[in-house]
Amino acid sequence: MNKVLSNDIVKYLEERLKNCQNNYADLLNDLKKKYRALDFALICNYILENKADEKLLNQTIRVIISNKYIDNFDSILKFLDKTQNVELKVLAIKALSFYKNTKAVPILLKCLKDKNSNYKVRFSAADALGKIGDKNAFDALKAIAVDEDEKSSYVKESAVVALGNLGDSRALDVFSSILSSKQMFLEKFTFLKERVVEAISKLDVKKDERAIEILKKTLLESSPSLRIGAIEAIMNIESKESYDLIYDRLLYDDDLEVRKNALIALYNISDRKVLDNVIIGDFPFEIKEVAKDLIFEYEDDNE
Repeated sequence: MNKVLSNDIVKYLEERLKNCQNNYADLLNDLKKKYRALDFALICNYILENKADEKLLNQTIRVIISNKYIDNFDSILKFLDKTQNVELKVLAIKALSFYKNTKAVPILLKCLKDKNSNYKVRFSAADALGKIGDKNAFDALKAIAVDEDEKSSYVKESAVVALGNLGDSRALDVFSSILSSKQMFLEKFTFLKERVVEAISKLDVKKDERAIEILKKTLLESSPSLRIGAIEAIMNIESKESYDLIYDRLLYDDDLEVRKNALIALYNISDRKVLDNVIIGDFPFEIKEVAKDLIFEYEDDNE
């Protein structure tokens, strides 16, 4: 089938554009109702390829994101390569991420690696690479994640998250390197470490002892949010050490929220006995209350 927009549709579109008074959202909605899906997709392509009005292009890409027509993929790919507008680049990258088509990987890698580009474009590219899931992006994402000269913490964090989304166990070595870094004086670095812990949770490392070793160190971090993240990650790993590591946080952590999260995690990987032991044991009132709430939940679920 020759997917070309008819001259009649082009003529109608041009007339509507002249008279729409920049109300592009309503115009595109009308066109979507008037034409079949393929013709509407081709209308969107025509706009991307022939129009320069940034508001019109913005609305068109948003419509493409909403509809995800396969016939828009190639046009979005070409548009990303030619536009210099940061907002439009970010939107085009977002659109490409939904298709999960590996044809987009080279241009996304180009966006990611361009350190002269706006950080929004670069972290959007990293995010899209993770969503597409092509492991050919691993080396580029790793390079960003461990680059101590990388100026944008947002780009580094996005690269870490993307590595987790790739599902490649090689990322564990990258994460271990980041968590062992001496950049402890940087407050922003804590957020990067939090992204690392979240990323580990996305990897299929249920019986990978490397993951446990990394998370053990994280349980000793000064940041309570990091310790909570490590507890949640350990909870999802099938290791003989999981219960004891989390129980240790329940007993000895100096942060009440960490202890609460440890109790919830223990309940999730064991049974009600841990709750009963907390209620009769030497624990703070707040921890006992969490145990009681979980017991009520347990009883409701089993009625």
